[in-house]
Formats: sequence, structure tokens, C-alpha cells
Amino acid sequence: MMLDTERKILASGIELGFKEGEHLYRAGQSADYVFYLKDGKIALINDQNKTQPIVLNNAKCFIGLEEFIAEEPHHYSVKILERSEMLVFERSMMLLLMEEYPLAKRYLMLKMCDYLSAKDKVFE
Repeated sequence: MMLDTERKILASGIELGFKEGEHLYRAGQSADYVFYLKDGKIALINDQNKTQPIVLNNAKCFIGLEEFIAEEPHHYSVKILERSEMLVFERSMMLLLMEEYPLAKRYLMLKMCDYLSAKDKVFE
């Protein structure tokens, strides 16, 4: 059932390519979009405490979901390290998906928990 929900959500994203050196967003910016890394390499950079960036290489994961759900500005910056393909979801689209598909909220919360677990190991 969750696999079907994942397919529906991912099929709703707009696919965009990003070049090396570009930023998806910077710390402090409003979380108006959620990204899904389909292919490529990015760095999550904590501008506050200058820890080593978290590098995601073809991770197939959501980026910016934590701040989107919490309705907070982004806590970190995201820089493209190698050409990357992303699915992009605007805030209104994500809210519509969560309303339209009963398991979408649960699926996104599970994905966020997976992400937070991995992130806390590095950004502590």
C-alpha cells in the first residue's frame, strides 16, 4: 500500500535538472518547495556550526521535507555537487496530495523520520 502511495506522490513532482554549484535553497529561506533527489550528488550544509556537510549521492530521498511539515524556514543550505535530477513539489501541491491520498501524510512522516534519524548522526 505504501509503495502505491509513493508512486502517486512521486508521479506528481515536476522533474528539473540542476547544475554543479547551484543551490536548491539556503538556510533561512522559506520552505515553499520540497525536493526529491532522483539522481545526482548534493551536500547538506549546516551554516551555523560549520560541521562537515552531509553528502547524498543518488540517495532517492526528500529534501526540505522537515521544514515544510514544521512550516519553518530551512535549517541548512543545499548545494549541488554534481549534475542532479530532482522532482520538485510546490507547497500547494504537497498539501493537495496529503488531502487527496489517505496514506500520503503517513508516508511523508515516515520519510521524514528516516531522514531525521540519518541527519542527527551528523549534525549533532
